[in-house]
Amino acid sequence: MPLILLILLPLQSLRAEIINKIYAVVGDKVITQYDLESLNPRKLRLIYEKFNGSDREQALSDFYKENLDSLIDNYVVEIAAAKEGVVVSDREVEGALEDIMKRNSVDRSQLEELLNQQHQTYEQYKWKIKVDILVSRLMSTIFRPKIVITEQDIQKYIAENQASLDLSDMYELRVMHVPSKEKLDEALADFKANGNFRDTAMKFSDDKTAGDGGYLGWVELALLSENIRKIVSAAKQGITSPVEEDNGSYRVFYVENFKSKTDVNDDKKATIVNAITTKMADKYFNEWLAESREEILIQKRY
Repeated sequence: MPLILLILLPLQSLRAEIINKIYAVVGDKVITQYDLESLNPRKLRLIYEKFNGSDREQALSDFYKENLDSLIDNYVVEIAAAKEGVVVSDREVEGALEDIMKRNSVDRSQLEELLNQQHQTYEQYKWKIKVDILVSRLMSTIFRPKIVITEQDIQKYIAENQASLDLSDMYELRVMHVPSKEKLDEALADFKANGNFRDTAMKFSDDKTAGDGGYLGWVELALLSENIRKIVSAAKQGITSPVEEDNGSYRVFYVENFKSKTDVNDDKKATIVNAITTKMADKYFNEWLAESREEILIQKRY
């Protein structure tokens, strides 16, 4: 072998060793300099083009630390999930990426350009997809099945989230409108005698609902004007106090039924149960991940 090759071989070996410097070991996963640089080679090139001296050294240090922390987090999830019997193959990840590209009508190069605009690379996005699938499977098979939601949990959630849930007490109402105090007294006397607001409204009301006994249906309390809201909520059931209009006419309401805002329908209850379950599952997952991180040996060597 020529002498020059004898000299070059050790140098090439040394270069390969430098390039493949080990930055960390996570469980049985080894993170090398090549792994870190492969996550975002474009940013690495920009650092060498833009900076010199100590500025370059600082930028490189930040680059390696950021990518190292990211890879460590990814490997912790992957290793911990495997202990629970949850794994995701590279083929599944590639399939998910192909599906994303198909649904968005883009090819690999177009996706990479879109990711670049969001300061991501294809390799970083690939890891994100893998971790997302792992977390989704952990949630569906490990954490969510353990959660039992009680009626007390639902009522507590309702009490704490009334504004965001857009809840309101509901009243099933009838109304009677009369033009004067004399007609009001006559109508109230009729109601007192027969005890049937529907019949009285059909006889005395000049409201457009008179033909149906003044029936308004189920009405949210929050949608009523403030003065009517007060008298309706005070009645809860039965006839309300008369409300005098500006023109001297009167309006009287009748509460047939009442539903508390805490008596949510099945669709709303399902939404609430899902929200509680998601919050609790996230809490259990984060606790599990923190414990797993403590159990998995992580050695940083940079």
